[in-house]
Amino acid sequence: MPCENPSMILEQRLVKRANAALHCRETSLRLSDQGDELVLSRYIEHYSHEGVQWVESKHRVRVSALLKWMISHGEPQTLSQGKEC
Repeated sequence: MPCENPSMILEQRLVKRANAALHCRETSLRLSDQGDELVLSRYIEHYSHEGVQWVESKHRVRVSALLKWMISHGEPQTLSQGKEC
């Protein structure tokens, strides 16, 4: 079943090497179909005269765990409204 949530492309790179090899890399971020996890995907392809090699890796983190981490480790920015001097 295909993903319902579209990915946000964070990085897309295409490099042609001197030996005519082609190296493709893509990093993307999406919300899981259930909406409770962020999924970071990294995909790499290498084309050469010898053939094609590719690898894909995915890293998942629960949104609630990420928010807790951001609150405890992030730099707080507090805005307040008060009387003007």
